[in-house]
Amino acid sequence: MKPLLTVKNLTKMYGTGCLGCMNRADLQEDSNICSDCGTVFACSNLSFNLFPGEVLGVVGESGSGKSTLVKLLNFDMAPSWGEMYIHLNGGGCGPSHPDFSVSDNNLFSFSSYQKRQLKNTLWGIVYQSPHLGLKMNISAGGNVAERLLMAGWRHVGKIRERTSLLLEKTEVPVSRMDEPPKNFSGGMQQRVQIARALSNEPVLLLLDEVTTGLDVSVQARVLDLVRSLHRELGVSMIVVSHDLSVIRLLTTRTLVLQHGRIVESGLTDQVLEDPQHPYTQVLVSSAL
Repeated sequence: MKPLLTVKNLTKMYGTGCLGCMNRADLQEDSNICSDCGTVFACSNLSFNLFPGEVLGVVGESGSGKSTLVKLLNFDMAPSWGEMYIHLNGGGCGPSHPDFSVSDNNLFSFSSYQKRQLKNTLWGIVYQSPHLGLKMNISAGGNVAERLLMAGWRHVGKIRERTSLLLEKTEVPVSRMDEPPKNFSGGMQQRVQIARALSNEPVLLLLDEVTTGLDVSVQARVLDLVRSLHRELGVSMIVVSHDLSVIRLLTTRTLVLQHGRIVESGLTDQVLEDPQHPYTQVLVSSAL
């Protein structure tokens, strides 16, 4: 099967770099900081594929590079180097914006305008904090409608109909669609974020620590919602979390990050039941 998304040698460094660390010779196994020049490698030569309909987990402790990876994939920051390709059947970027081709082109080489078009038509993201993904003083329906407008929707009646359907699908009472998210609980704010992210029928959905800070019962409802939406829509997802129970529940394959590097990868059950790398073994044992 051909991958939906291919990432090659994705790297984000802070600093000028030197001959040693640019060749990785001066980076120790237990650090992402060059001892000679002090350059920090937040992500270092990350390469992986995401297949159609797959849910890929990314796990690691704080500072492992998870958040940086999400920001790079969502074009929220530019990589130091690396490549990313998306492979679509049609070769274009969707019905709303068919004016440039994405297949076989490095997405990081696109203009700012083209990257915004990609995010508006093919990408969806749910942030750890709803305050990053929603405008709290605009109605829940308005938050969803704004993304539809960016994706090329113009008919007000159809926008409102689509918004109502998405809120209903994500278990947000349609009767409250004209209320601002600031009036909602944390769990309902996350559900509005999910509705907004799904509004453009993305081929890729990024979930960044979506249950962090929520009560256990609310976490369970959000996770059940994500699972049911995946079964219904079949959208490919990348789930970033430090919580192994979230990774176990949602994902089929997992990457383990340490110091900005992938230290282990494989089927989620295999990685969590029989971890091979010492760092993964510590993560799993600490969660027991």
